[in-house]
Amino acid sequence: MGIRAKALTDHRVPDFRNQAAVLALLTPTLPATRVVADYWRAVQPHDTDTVDAWSAYFIQSPTEGDYLRYDGPAKFSVSFGERVARVSGPCRWSGFCTMAAIQSPHAVAFRAISRALGGQRMVLIPDYDPVEEIALYEGRCLDDCIALLEQGWGVPQPTTTIVTDDDEVYYQRQYPAWFVEKL
Repeated sequence: MGIRAKALTDHRVPDFRNQAAVLALLTPTLPATRVVADYWRAVQPHDTDTVDAWSAYFIQSPTEGDYLRYDGPAKFSVSFGERVARVSGPCRWSGFCTMAAIQSPHAVAFRAISRALGGQRMVLIPDYDPVEEIALYEGRCLDDCIALLEQGWGVPQPTTTIVTDDDEVYYQRQYPAWFVEKL
């Protein structure tokens, strides 16, 4: 398990390799992602991220295979499996779970991106390779991802809200908090 916040969503993008079409879908999410970028510039003035639009990148990876990744403001990125899209966010998962100032704008951006891709549900998780692998590389559905998460981490939190505002308490959890939302 990694440290960054991610969302998995059951996208409805007919051809995620059609860069122009995907970029057109993501363009309406710019206001939400820019709020997150503004947050990070305020708390980390040395951050030099100036990306202000979505763009597509073809990634050649000997370990993961070649794939398209869409990068946007605030270091958000989107990668697609046949049935599930992964939205990677710029914040640490522990901050997402413990700090309202982080969770609020990031959750809004995750929702905006997931909805723009036609998602009807969204799973918010930390980096977790096994579930990301079945979503992106095995073409599995979101229900399969949720089942794998439940098997390893138990049931999701009932709502996307702050789990605790005490970092020490958060890190004492046996399993990470995770969330499922209907969009």
